[in-house]
Amino acid sequence: MQATLLLDDGTKLTGLAAGAPGVTVGELGVYSGHDAVYRLTDPASGGQICAFTQPAVGTWGVNTEHCETGSPWMRGLIAREITAAPSNWRSAENLDFFLRRGLITAISGIDTPELARYAAEKGIKNCAIAASAEFNGWDALLTQVKVYRYNDTFPAAVRTPMTHGSPKNAAAHVAVCDFGSSHILTRLLTSMRFRVTLLPPYDAPTIYQRGGFDALILPNGAGSPRSHPGITEVLRDLIAAGAPMLGFGLGFRFLLLAAGGKLRQMRGARRGAWFPVTDLQTGNTLYTWQSHALTPEEPLPDGLIVTHRNPADGSAEGFSLEGKPISAVHFLPCSDLRVGGTGEILSAFYHNALHRGGSHAG
Repeated sequence: MQATLLLDDGTKLTGLAAGAPGVTVGELGVYSGHDAVYRLTDPASGGQICAFTQPAVGTWGVNTEHCETGSPWMRGLIAREITAAPSNWRSAENLDFFLRRGLITAISGIDTPELARYAAEKGIKNCAIAASAEFNGWDALLTQVKVYRYNDTFPAAVRTPMTHGSPKNAAAHVAVCDFGSSHILTRLLTSMRFRVTLLPPYDAPTIYQRGGFDALILPNGAGSPRSHPGITEVLRDLIAAGAPMLGFGLGFRFLLLAAGGKLRQMRGARRGAWFPVTDLQTGNTLYTWQSHALTPEEPLPDGLIVTHRNPADGSAEGFSLEGKPISAVHFLPCSDLRVGGTGEILSAFYHNALHRGGSHAG
């Protein structure tokens, strides 16, 4: 069946329908990684219709070990080709079946690298996929596309505290403000002998203030911190108290606003792998995973020290607060501790903010 991709400037691209039939609207994201299942099940993909720039997606099939949550969060998928017969001994099903089962509408036959270039040049933010042979409501759909905004209420977050890792011989007990964080961060922290408690996002800063934790980690997730001023206000109190905090992705943006910084919209979003970031302390360039469409306004407020920069455009990708055990990076932790500086960042946070500084919680 034929399908149509509608961009928010009115451009229509024709391809083949895949996944679940129907019409879906969302934010256009461009993803350069290979693993579609990881991206589909990452809560940070909430509200997005993601274009994969790889020549084919689904070649690995669906490996449940790569699922970051129990269900897909993406609103739609755009690909040049969706492989029907995956080649992976761990594959449980093909990608098209997974999309149908998760009610995710998709379109193939699109030149996704060209789409990525066009979207960056034109500043395309939203799009829609119409995978329906009889659809003709284009004017109404375009209006919906232009005004679309993700209702980010953290649907993948825990509702009550949930603890992972044994208290025996734990290096520290960290609280994670669960914006719908993926399983990667929890696995990494427990592998480094941290005891981890996921907290509901709206209650996390208040629960943390009651004590019992050594640090607060603000992970990645979907949406904008501008929609949640209450969380930002409580984080300001924690900053003033000198509580050890570390932010990734969305957590970076929350801490930046809480520390008095500002965010601006990027012309082209950064979503996917292999984004270069330079660690200003060591001079090393990291290749990172990122997922955001906002960037800090500079200069940063007094007391915020830029620790990482993107060498392509010079934008700030990390900061620390002078004299406080608080830091953040805009890129995401990777499942491999050696990639993207993940191991170094977590280790530095432990030694600088926790090991030498002791517990600041409560």
